[in-house]
Amino acid sequence: MSELIVTIDLDWACEAAIEQTLDFFYKQGIKPTIFTTHNSQVIKSVINDLEVGLHPYFAQDSSHGSTITEVVKHVMDLPHNIPAFRCHRFANCNLSNQAMVDAGMLLSSNVCTDLEIIPSFKNRFGLIELPIFMEDGGYLWRNYPLEIAEELEKKIKNNKTKAILIHPMHFSINTPHFKYMYDIKQSVSRSEWNSFTSKKLKQLSWKNRGIRDIVIDIIRLSKKFYGLKELLASHQKALDF
Repeated sequence: MSELIVTIDLDWACEAAIEQTLDFFYKQGIKPTIFTTHNSQVIKSVINDLEVGLHPYFAQDSSHGSTITEVVKHVMDLPHNIPAFRCHRFANCNLSNQAMVDAGMLLSSNVCTDLEIIPSFKNRFGLIELPIFMEDGGYLWRNYPLEIAEELEKKIKNNKTKAILIHPMHFSINTPHFKYMYDIKQSVSRSEWNSFTSKKLKQLSWKNRGIRDIVIDIIRLSKKFYGLKELLASHQKALDF
């Protein structure tokens, strides 16, 4: 049975894109795990129903802060309900990992594969590490086909657990290739990006086949969906044994 963990990195997406993405998954009866970057009113409204972890950005140009200490303090103040994090752009290091452990994190998801199925494991910091099977931006970056290839379908149907990473802006706009979204980002300021309306998203949305269609196909090929709390519990059970 194909098992899937659906995760969403907010990446400072506008409220309309977050709402549209969550609405799709709700209609499928799927509760994705959110990695949050900012105070989203949409996420606040559903936090009692969804798993919400943290998505810190450890870099000099980060709006979370210019030091590891500042970034950790900023994200820990964001609404969240699970001790899990994934770094924006996977920008982590020994010091940032230790700082997140010291802040109470138990699970990390900072290994992004190229459509490889790797089971979760404990890393050198004692964190449960959840590798990512497929990331929407990486899929586009690699110029993979916008139809499910036979080899990818076989991997999805494999009964091993896989995690996918989705970004609301990619999903809402249905990005057809990496440069398409890059050009949109380059044409607007951060504040404009954060405040796109549903009307603006519709204008920008790719009308033919795009990354959203690939994600939908992956969802349809999967049979069982679960979250990070279950993953943490399974690791704890193994330790107790």
